Amino acid sequence: MAQGARFFTIVSVIIIGLVLQIFLGFADSRDTPSRAVVGFAKAYYNLDRSMADYLCKDFAAEEDVDVVGNYINRVADEARIVGFDLKYMRSFLYSVETEIISKSETEAEVRITATRKRNINPIYTIIGKLFFIGETYNVDETLKVIKEDGKWKVCGKAFSLTV
Repeated sequence: MAQGARFFTIVSVIIIGLVLQIFLGFADSRDTPSRAVVGFAKAYYNLDRSMADYLCKDFAAEEDVDVVGNYINRVADEARIVGFDLKYMRSFLYSVETEIISKSETEAEVRITATRKRNINPIYTIIGKLFFIGETYNVDETLKVIKEDGKWKVCGKAFSLTV
């Protein structure tokens, strides 16, 4: 009899855990201004073209302008000038924190602070972080986000994307 009660307890805990995991998964997938800023910042510093998914339509006012492509080409040129490949210019963000400065239904200002380290390859970043090798750089920026087509998008001055 005690064995049956123990089995029931274990199965109940597993079922409650699964339901809780599903609930938290749905809660975590909500679109927020902070999530948009963090996603954009990670893609921006990793020189990932997916940063375009986080940008509002104002960045592509003219259909022929590829803001993200131009930015990546500019960084690649800077890397070539100093004798490196584009991969050398990538960075990984960690210790990311966001603070919503102001928020309305359609606009928000989000301050992002983080630390970044070179991300030539993932192992380099992990080893550098573990053994305090390599320089770290602080990120402290305030970005404007707007709600466009039901999703939060980065708009306005976004780091040095359009310089």
